[in-house]
Amino acid sequence: MTSQRESLSIGCTMDDTAKGHRHARVPEQTSIKETIESILVAFILAFMFRAFVVEAFVIPTGSMAPTLLGAHMRYRCEDCGYDFETNYQSQESDSDDVAIPATARLTRPVLDRATGAQTVNKTFRIHCPNCNYRMPRFSATDPNNVATNPAVYYGDRILVLKYLYLLQQPHRWDVVVFKSPADPMRYDYTQNYIKRLIGKPGESVMILDGDVYVSDKGALSQLKDFVVQTKPRWAQEALWRIVFDNDFQPRGVPRVVTNAANQPMRIDPTFKLPWQTRAGESGWNLDNPRVIRFNQAEGRSTLDFNSGANPMPDAGFAPALTDWLAYDVTLNQSNGFGGRPAPPDMYLDGGYVPDNNVSDIKLSLYYTRQSGDGPLKLSLAVRPGEDVERAFVAQLDRNQATVTMYDRSGTATVIGTSAVGDTTGAPVKIEFIHADYQVTLRVGESDVIVSTPAQYQPDLDYLLNAYNAREKLPKPQISITAENQVAEFRHVSLWRDVYYTNRERGTGDTLTTPNTAHALRWASPERFPERVIHLGPDEYFTCGDNSLISGDGRYWDAPINLPAEQLEAESGRVPGRFLLGKAFFVYWPAGYKPVNRETVPAIVPNFGRMRFIH
Repeated sequence: MTSQRESLSIGCTMDDTAKGHRHARVPEQTSIKETIESILVAFILAFMFRAFVVEAFVIPTGSMAPTLLGAHMRYRCEDCGYDFETNYQSQESDSDDVAIPATARLTRPVLDRATGAQTVNKTFRIHCPNCNYRMPRFSATDPNNVATNPAVYYGDRILVLKYLYLLQQPHRWDVVVFKSPADPMRYDYTQNYIKRLIGKPGESVMILDGDVYVSDKGALSQLKDFVVQTKPRWAQEALWRIVFDNDFQPRGVPRVVTNAANQPMRIDPTFKLPWQTRAGESGWNLDNPRVIRFNQAEGRSTLDFNSGANPMPDAGFAPALTDWLAYDVTLNQSNGFGGRPAPPDMYLDGGYVPDNNVSDIKLSLYYTRQSGDGPLKLSLAVRPGEDVERAFVAQLDRNQATVTMYDRSGTATVIGTSAVGDTTGAPVKIEFIHADYQVTLRVGESDVIVSTPAQYQPDLDYLLNAYNAREKLPKPQISITAENQVAEFRHVSLWRDVYYTNRERGTGDTLTTPNTAHALRWASPERFPERVIHLGPDEYFTCGDNSLISGDGRYWDAPINLPAEQLEAESGRVPGRFLLGKAFFVYWPAGYKPVNRETVPAIVPNFGRMRFIH
């Protein structure tokens, strides 16, 4: 019947034309022709645009996480509500995408120790990076937010500006896509990699205590010639990692550990608020930690951040202010563990112990002075230098800010003073930052005080000696002191910077020998200056943001030899002609399942996570 109606309709149109409406046929034919031409032109432009301007790539692995996500598992902490991701270690991939399952199961059945039966179930040991809550094996309220066979999400799909670097030179800290020099016998320089550019032509690069150092004197470089590289704000904002955010306060959900049969085994330690009033002092009200109040018209009191308040259950360490990253907790919970088949139940066994403490930190808060004329002081006591500890204190009076540096003897050096608006009445956003041996006080969105290299710089001899001795530097100390005032503090959060590692933890990504200190191939201070990397006139050095699991220039050991292209380079380098472009936008961040079935992967994009790449 439908076909008959369509025929009749066409017949009516022809009859109308025969009756004298012949002028209607010309615009109709013209419209169809123009439409076809427009479509063809659009296709041609699209192919030209892809070939010469922008191309889409997929992120397969977690080497750039959490800046860019590869195949991953996603969680929302059931206690504090913090959203975070963890790595999914894919077993296979192709040239365009990662072959991932809908849920993270073992690829082959193993013996379940609890039931004695064969199983493919896999339970990860996942902890919230904000409050250390252990994600449950099973959840009656949210079965998709569990540690057993969790859903696996595709990696971010990104847009890359091709040939941008034909028009301008690459900048340090750009996120770049390039043809990888790694494993040429396998890939023949056809594999695309994405990393952050940290070394430029003609430079010598060394990584020390998590920071990037550069010298321009090549093979003649001495230790004193290396200068720490400070990140611009656009890059630094992408590289902060959560330590604790007061806006995500645990609700007191019972931290019960269950076995594979979902039966209670024991209880993890109760969460403790890390901001604590200094012993013997008063004036702070922490009844509602999201809104910290100080009320002492006459007197002074200090809140200290206790980095050891919440040690990691079963592991014996506190992750706060270390290079521990929640994204990487699944590394030795894959299908191989220590050279042996993985147990099906890693809930109590998995995870890794961090190697380093991190002193590059940011304290952020909104401060409202309600009354009183006393000062507010924010203190960051950080890395040792010349065998003395440095403490930086930002003092905010009603209309003025001052940053002062103190050594252990109490000697004070004023870094800077700046007028600020009246801090009484309205909330003022304050950020106090120590990163890459630069101290910054930010009020609102303005950097009001910034230290200079002449005022503060690293003691390279001290840091190199600590590295050679395998000495772990102490954690920083953070405090907030208020005096003679009534005030409120909201949105208090603490962050740490990315930490570029220069020691190999073991062999491969499974971390088979945690906490061993093997030197990497390049940019390492091991036997200085033997492993410092010296870049040629058109060579670059790259590292992944997730330094722990990134296969980047630090590891590459195969030289580049392409005689037909007259190209030779030592290992570890990325030749300029290998650069494909700059990554600039995440256009397809996978987030949802189209159908709520275990066999269907989460492929529907979460448009709220579309973002520019910095």
